[in-house]
Amino acid sequence: MAVKHPNTALLVDELATPLVRYLTTKVKNDEDANDLAQEALLRMHKFQQSGSLNNAKAFLYKTANNLVVDQIRRNQVHDKYLSREMMPSDSSGAEDKCAPSAERTASAEQELNLIYRLLDKMPPKVRRAFLLHRGNDMSYADIAADMGVSTSMVEKYIAEALRLLRKELQ
Repeated sequence: MAVKHPNTALLVDELATPLVRYLTTKVKNDEDANDLAQEALLRMHKFQQSGSLNNAKAFLYKTANNLVVDQIRRNQVHDKYLSREMMPSDSSGAEDKCAPSAERTASAEQELNLIYRLLDKMPPKVRRAFLLHRGNDMSYADIAADMGVSTSMVEKYIAEALRLLRKELQ
C-alpha cells in the first residue's frame, strides 16, 4: 500500500536530492534540473493539498518526466525557429533580410528630419530638458540639478516637449 506523507517538508527533504540527480541525467544541466525539480515539487505540494495524492513519489517523478518532455519540446521548437531565421533568403544570399526596405528607410529619414526641425523650434529649456531625458537617459531629479530648476519644472518642460511633438507628428 502507498504511504501518505502528511508533512510536505519531510517529503521534500526525502525526495528533492534524488529527484535533482535524476533530472540532471535527463537535461544535462544543473540549473535546469533544479528548476524542473522545484516546479515538480511545487505541483506535488499543490496536488497534495487537495488530499487526493496516494503516492507522492510516483506523482513527483511522473510530473518531473512530463516537465522534461515539455522542456525538450520547447527547445526543439526554439531551435527550429532559430535555424529558419538564420537561413539566407532565397532572393539574394548577400542581401540582409532584416534590412529595412528603401521606402521604409526614406520614410524614417523624413520623420527624423521632421523631429530635428521640431526640436529646433522648441524653447531652449524645453529642448534641453527633453534631450537630457530622452537622449542621455537622465532622471528628472538629475536634469533639475543640471539645469538649476525644480523637478516640477523639469516635468513641465518635458510635458511641453511631448505635447509639441505629438501636435506636429499627428
